[in-house]
Amino acid sequence: MLLGFLIMRALLALARGLSRLPRGASRSFARLLNAGTRPFDVANYLWSWLGGTFLPRRGMDVLCDHTIAALHWRLDRECGLERGMHYPTRWDPFLQDFMTLADLYRFPVQHFAFRRF
Repeated sequence: MLLGFLIMRALLALARGLSRLPRGASRSFARLLNAGTRPFDVANYLWSWLGGTFLPRRGMDVLCDHTIAALHWRLDRECGLERGMHYPTRWDPFLQDFMTLADLYRFPVQHFAFRRF
């Protein structure tokens, strides 16, 4: 769950930046990321494993609380939740071709609910 919230912060930053450009820019970026699915999967596995192995449980709790609080603070101040960008659909079943900021705020919980079973 923590990894999903950490990744979400990066996805939100990307969306805020690329949503200011023409849609073709984010579409091209999504194609590039789709081409890098294999390295992403390896990095995703390794970072998850490293975090779960070396970060103490208390450290994960603190990091998760801090990350959720930061996301909540940002959501309270967010304007333009309809802005968005294209995403690499091969990375996760819940990433859609085009996602708004509102979609991204829902993403980690959807991902977690799907993966826990």
